[in-house]
Amino acid sequence: MSLKQRQQLLPVRQAFLIAYSTGILWLRRNPMSLVFTAISPFSLLFVLFVVSNGQYVHYAVAGSLVMALVGYGLALGQDISFYKTEYKIQDVFVASPVSPLTYMMGLALSELMFGLPALTVLAVLVMYFGASLVSVPLLVATILLLWSSMSAMGFFLSSHMLHMRNATQVISFVNVILAVLPPVFYPIANLHDAWLRYLSYAVPTTHASLLLQSIMGLPVPAEWSPAFGFAVQVVYLVGFVALAKTKAIWREA
Repeated sequence: MSLKQRQQLLPVRQAFLIAYSTGILWLRRNPMSLVFTAISPFSLLFVLFVVSNGQYVHYAVAGSLVMALVGYGLALGQDISFYKTEYKIQDVFVASPVSPLTYMMGLALSELMFGLPALTVLAVLVMYFGASLVSVPLLVATILLLWSSMSAMGFFLSSHMLHMRNATQVISFVNVILAVLPPVFYPIANLHDAWLRYLSYAVPTTHASLLLQSIMGLPVPAEWSPAFGFAVQVVYLVGFVALAKTKAIWREA
């Protein structure tokens, strides 16, 4: 392998090393963390299943998967705030050849390791409740797009947080805005006002949930299509990554 190829692969190696240090090593010492991180989406799935007598189980599965992806993505912001304000680890990476996006991707992969068992179970449930093998690429793409965009948002938010408490409060608030209020756990048809439906289209999680619902064969609005939802997800990903790259505070003044 030439020197140029090694230099091109260096950010990838750095990201995986960060993910190994903050993810795998932690899980080897605390394997129960996998259970704790899965409680939130599965608990809400259980409640909705019981309350609706299984009537809205498809929407509950789609919503739980979206909620898990939002949670694991935004949790990156809490971890970064903790490493920055409590452990001062970020100062080490700032002084090293690691770029902000490499640091972000390494910690995002770390969060993905924590959530991988729960995400796998929820993805299997999506397939079980009506999805076909043909839709697997779209399912995987939807998961990766939402996880990546939420991770970039978490990184951007955490860079502006001066205290761990602020990061926890802000990220919890954003989590509710993105995963609870929009039509993620319930049909968008329940929004009877047209302006509310169009307002919900401005939220990326709405399109992620609609994509999952379409994969499971559920009815979707006539004015919406999977291609449109996928395109919106891509636009949000590009926008959040650009925001994290240009507006995130990496070096303290």
